[in-house]
Amino acid sequence: MAHLALYRRYRPQFFSEVIGQDHITTILLHQIQQKQPSHAYLFCGPRGTGKTSAAKIFSRAVNCLSPRDGEPCQTCDNCRASFRDNGDIIEIDAASNNGVDNVRDLIDQAQFLPLAQKYRVFIIDEVHMLSASAFNALLKTLEEPPAHVVFILATTEPHKLPATIISRCQRFDFRRLSVAHIIACLDGVQKQLGVSVEPEGLQLIARAADGGMRDALSLLDQCLSFCGEKVTAHDVYEVLGSVEQDSLFELADALLSGGARACVECVGEVVNKGRDLTVFVNDLSGHLRALMLAKSCGDCPELLDCTPDRMARYQKQAEKFDAALILYAMERLVNVQAQLRYFPAPRTLVETALVRICRPQDDKALEALEARLAALEARKIEPPKFEPTPSIKVEAPQKETVEADIVPDPAPEPVFEEDDEEFEEDGESLEQNVTAEGTKRRPSADGDSRTLWNEVLSDLQKINPMLHYSAKNGTARALSDNVLIIEFPMGKEPACNILKAAKNYKTVQDILSQHRPGLELLYRVEPPSDELSELQDLFGSKLIID
Repeated sequence: MAHLALYRRYRPQFFSEVIGQDHITTILLHQIQQKQPSHAYLFCGPRGTGKTSAAKIFSRAVNCLSPRDGEPCQTCDNCRASFRDNGDIIEIDAASNNGVDNVRDLIDQAQFLPLAQKYRVFIIDEVHMLSASAFNALLKTLEEPPAHVVFILATTEPHKLPATIISRCQRFDFRRLSVAHIIACLDGVQKQLGVSVEPEGLQLIARAADGGMRDALSLLDQCLSFCGEKVTAHDVYEVLGSVEQDSLFELADALLSGGARACVECVGEVVNKGRDLTVFVNDLSGHLRALMLAKSCGDCPELLDCTPDRMARYQKQAEKFDAALILYAMERLVNVQAQLRYFPAPRTLVETALVRICRPQDDKALEALEARLAALEARKIEPPKFEPTPSIKVEAPQKETVEADIVPDPAPEPVFEEDDEEFEEDGESLEQNVTAEGTKRRPSADGDSRTLWNEVLSDLQKINPMLHYSAKNGTARALSDNVLIIEFPMGKEPACNILKAAKNYKTVQDILSQHRPGLELLYRVEPPSDELSELQDLFGSKLIID
């Protein structure tokens, strides 16, 4: 005898066996008890939630000679006939019979009285596949059918049905089954079969079924064929091609901590095992969703359909990372999920996304900026502190008088190397002549150099206002050995580069020579402090400090 699939063997035979749809079965039971069935029903909802099963149960119950509280008795002649080829209960697949001619044949059959039953029941599955002309042909009969006819339309996409069809039916929306409902049903099935499945394995199957009982029974059937009568959680992972929970926790730690190498190695391991990268990305995004809910809602095992121990583990990991970083990672993975189906190199796409999550400083998006700020807060980097050098010494007051001794600190003079090489037009040779010690010390500007630079700026504004706009960002830092050093702060490199251009350099140099013949110009950028260097490592080289 051929093997009978579990979802066919354990198809519900009574309304009480339809799981998770009490809001529908209660109404149908009352209608049968009161002997007032409607002429047309519309059963809609996700796959595997009991639409066709409920339609078949209703077709038997409405024709049962001795129903028991609205349930079919399964013993009368009409109930027994329904399990065989029955000319009064007609099932039609609209996916393959979607033309107007098929609907006209159905309408013709509806005109005849039942052969042996009380009602002729037409079950049209996947009714949204009917053509527009077929729907139009069905309208009149669906609105005013013969008294002995009941139509039951089933679909997973009710939005594709015309409003004129929906308005002529009693609509019942079947809900997705919860993980708890599916686990309870699978547990009963395994007991009847005499097999053993670990509780974690049942939970994995229930979550992978995505609210469909038929999918859950099919996965259980597949696991039993793979492992025999004893199924472990590891076996279920192998059948589903999913990543184990311990690996997901380790991967999430590496991903949110910036461990790009560990993430890429994990992708390579998934590919080498022959697993589907789409399933891998779905598992990882589901794990990040759990961290997001744990971070936002706290203890919420009912939202995640997980055990208390797993919930505590989610909360512990979520405490280590900021919500903005988790959300940024989720948005990146969601984009990858949408592209995986069409991208020719899925491994490259996944690796690129994981590396970008590890390095949010390379991303210019607003979400990446929030992630960078979250990483900065996590590292607890203090802003740079600028402590002025004390130049005034104040003694303690004595007898209502204060004596202050002003002791100015001598400003260190920069040290420059002498070089007879002529200065190039862009000023680079002269900049190389400045010793490393002089550059590091950054001497304070003296009054003579500031006065001279201000005079040059005043004349430059009259000659070239646009060039003056860039030059005013510079500060006269020192005047020594026939060299006037103009220093630009961090973030003003473009202005410095404009002044270094050959034509612009000659313009400013000519003005300077009019005020102080024989004096050369040197432009340079202020070297960053240690704190700013650390901030640049975090935010990227394009960080601008005003």
